[in-house]
Amino acid sequence: MQSKILRIILVSFICFPLAGEENSSNLCAEGYIEEEGEYCVKNLYKPADRRKGLMYVDYLPPNHIIKFHFQNLSTKCFWMRNTSIPLDIKFIGSNSEIIEKGIPFSEKSICHRAKLVVEANRGELIGSRQYGKRY
Repeated sequence: MQSKILRIILVSFICFPLAGEENSSNLCAEGYIEEEGEYCVKNLYKPADRRKGLMYVDYLPPNHIIKFHFQNLSTKCFWMRNTSIPLDIKFIGSNSEIIEKGIPFSEKSICHRAKLVVEANRGELIGSRQYGKRY
């Protein structure tokens, strides 16, 4: 009887961490994949997907980010006209990163040279304490 109980306890300890790791990927919302350890990421490669971005989205779960991938380094412009979530918008160029505050429903264009642009809830991007120009 004691050996049966010990086997059950042993199996429980072996299986418990595996179950915890398996559930961590379930924390990402639909359409997002776990990437970079702590973030759930939605990668946008198609022009139509990039145009839509987070427009008309009322809620972005914590630690979820959107990556807008472009083929070349050039000036990219974003605006918040149809976006109700306060965002950090990180423009990543060949040797630079600039983070701007996206103000909900603002019609002001936010433009910088970039090949990759990342959007996240305000304050969630690494280095988000260093913003570009304020407005």
